[in-house]
Amino acid sequence: MLEYMTISRTVSDAVYVLDVIAGFDPQDYEATKEAAKFLPVGGYKQFLNPNGLEGKRLGVVRNPFVSSLNKSSVIEEFEQHLKTIRQRGATVVDNLEIANVDVILSSKRSGELTAMLAEFKVSFNDYLKDLISSPVRSLADIIAFNQNNPDLEKTKEYGQATFIASEKTSGIGEKERKAFELMENLSRNGFEKLMMENELDALVTPGTGAIPLLAIGGHPGITVPAGYDSAGMPFGICFGGIKGTEPKLIEIAYAFEQATMIRRPPFSKSFEMNNEAYKTNSTFSTARCIASMAASAALSFSIFSSLILILLLTIPSGSCHQINFFIKEVTIHDLQLAFKQNKLTSRQLVEFYLKEIRRLNPILKGVIEVNPDALSQADKADYERKAKVPGSQSRLHGIPILLKDNIATKDKLNTTAGSFALLGSVVPRDAGVVSKLRKAGAIILGKASLGEWSHFRTARGPLAWSARGGQGKNPYTLGEPCGSSSGSSISVAANMVAVSLGTETDGSIICPASFNSVVGIKPTVGLTSRAGVIPISPRQDTVGPICRTVSDAVHVLDAIAGIDNNDNATFKASSYIPSGGYGQFLKVDGLRGKRLGIVRNPFFDFGNNTYLNQTFEQHFDTLRQRGAILVDHLEITNIGMILDYKASGEETALLAEFKISLNAYLKELVSSPVRTMADVIAFNNKNPELEMINEIDQDHFLSAEATKGIGKVEKAALSNLARLSKDGFEKLMTNNKLDALVTPSYYASSVLAIGGFPGVSVPAGYDTTGEPFGICFGGLKGSEPKLIEIAYGFEQAKKIRRPPLFMP
Repeated sequence: MLEYMTISRTVSDAVYVLDVIAGFDPQDYEATKEAAKFLPVGGYKQFLNPNGLEGKRLGVVRNPFVSSLNKSSVIEEFEQHLKTIRQRGATVVDNLEIANVDVILSSKRSGELTAMLAEFKVSFNDYLKDLISSPVRSLADIIAFNQNNPDLEKTKEYGQATFIASEKTSGIGEKERKAFELMENLSRNGFEKLMMENELDALVTPGTGAIPLLAIGGHPGITVPAGYDSAGMPFGICFGGIKGTEPKLIEIAYAFEQATMIRRPPFSKSFEMNNEAYKTNSTFSTARCIASMAASAALSFSIFSSLILILLLTIPSGSCHQINFFIKEVTIHDLQLAFKQNKLTSRQLVEFYLKEIRRLNPILKGVIEVNPDALSQADKADYERKAKVPGSQSRLHGIPILLKDNIATKDKLNTTAGSFALLGSVVPRDAGVVSKLRKAGAIILGKASLGEWSHFRTARGPLAWSARGGQGKNPYTLGEPCGSSSGSSISVAANMVAVSLGTETDGSIICPASFNSVVGIKPTVGLTSRAGVIPISPRQDTVGPICRTVSDAVHVLDAIAGIDNNDNATFKASSYIPSGGYGQFLKVDGLRGKRLGIVRNPFFDFGNNTYLNQTFEQHFDTLRQRGAILVDHLEITNIGMILDYKASGEETALLAEFKISLNAYLKELVSSPVRTMADVIAFNNKNPELEMINEIDQDHFLSAEATKGIGKVEKAALSNLARLSKDGFEKLMTNNKLDALVTPSYYASSVLAIGGFPGVSVPAGYDTTGEPFGICFGGLKGSEPKLIEIAYGFEQAKKIRRPPLFMP
């Protein structure tokens, strides 16, 4: 687990060096691509803020980090530093505990030693092999060299036990995989959980005790001079944070340094020099200290941590030949930056995703088929970018995107809603949203799996199963991923693609986004075209982006929103689109001044689940701290009926709308094995094994086929839905002057669905089993600008999402 760092006498010097060396490097492709997303626009030096401690939450774990100190002078000095930190405006959350900290701090028990011995041999041999010329070409060669030169290498005095133990390893086997898994679990349930549950900006520890805590998770830390014990030995104070928190750590470390100004030059009997000599030779003495530190590894951290400042960088998981439990995260901004700097091509990106799909999809079932023309589209994008063709600088140009398999593409891909009944059918044209994506230069990577027929074949079947795609699996738990836009969410979460499109009638974007720890935007009905999308209900259907970040989702929304002559609803909804697009509402302080409604009954009734109760209360505190006004304990009129699929009339309306709209879609196909819903039912009956009709029925199909259009019963249902929406959600929002309703997970999906209202789901946490859950911000029609400000403000305040830890 190799850690790269900047070492300087001041925080500012270390940060200036960090600004120079940080960034994407194609020769360290996987690791730097993942970590590049953490780089702040404008660099790190902007965070050299003398008031940087103000408002920060710093955690203190006394056992074992403080209690184990055996020098009272160090403990007294540390306590004084905590007072200084409080005086400078920080909140110190004291007496915390880290789960299994004793295991974490033991390299043998934690699995760290097992993992590192194997990784060292593999990576070191690779390094030696790559040298143009060398006396040694393997770890075995070095062991032999040391044995043959005992005086030169002092082998008799110091031995080479670690080398020998490493040489005995045989690559990454079952033992090592278990060690990786153990470390990941220890880090997730220990340090990461501590930071998240207590909303900490940093953990504060004296000396070097917390090094393993940060190391096994690849987390960053900054050591700053903190004092000298009674014998004159320096010691430091370390500020550690979760991945990518260098900006906050720099603010904290710099403010502490400026408040205390502790460091002094090394003067001792064995290191005599007058002031002039020190001024002349300080550069060389510092170089010797650094060289000594590099040579003697971990022991030197304690010796020199006060003489020099050590800034540990975020260590991307998966580096040093670690098994890829984490698939490297990337955003649209990262990709475009890499394109611009000629560090990455669209072809390389598509090849990477195709490789990940081949590796992961047999287990996760997130992708139904890949586009055979994806690589040629990538080559075209690379040429256009190189030739500076107009439009080649757009946000989505050269970006691969997966489409839910109910979104039509006029190419070599099928559009089947996951059913064999539509395999081989030919669509008349690209769906409206696909035309806009192609115009923006996006690459259609393939079709994502889904709940068959958008989970409207049956009310009782699994949410993420289709005959063509199989059963989709949540990459975090290998369990339920929710649906029906399951594959779109699975694939983005598991890094088989950066962005995707899903569709929603009632919960089909919000729910899988929540379950898979991704961002999903359900737009106002009509804001995005549904033309060319296999339908359920023109009244409720909408197409929206599913991505890993709010910003990515917004960039996709900007590309797909707008008028489509083949969808009349887009003409009215286009009036909601703001001049300048939606990207302008990606504001870090977007929560400031917003009025957010909380309906506790029934949405926040978690029963005895104290973890969820505590987590959402913390989120409420964050919303308030970021300037939002929470209007709590509200009620929605007839909420029980709204959430009752049958009593509200939603089922009655959808069944009739489904038959009418699906028959119209099938009729328009250029060619198809089926032309009506009745044909689909007959196909399923004739192919019971293919469609698993004996295990998963088609009750919705049968009920829909029995309808006779929009009659008296259906009109009454539609009228009731309109009344429930007007007297319920709309009245709540207007009477309380709310900008958004805040709800957990997908619980309010029907509230938004029946009125065609928008919602944004953002990752909100992981329960005690590791299953993700989201927070949803819903608003009135056309309120996407406000919802984006709110969602982005929350995301940037919390930064909760982490890659999945599944083991393929």
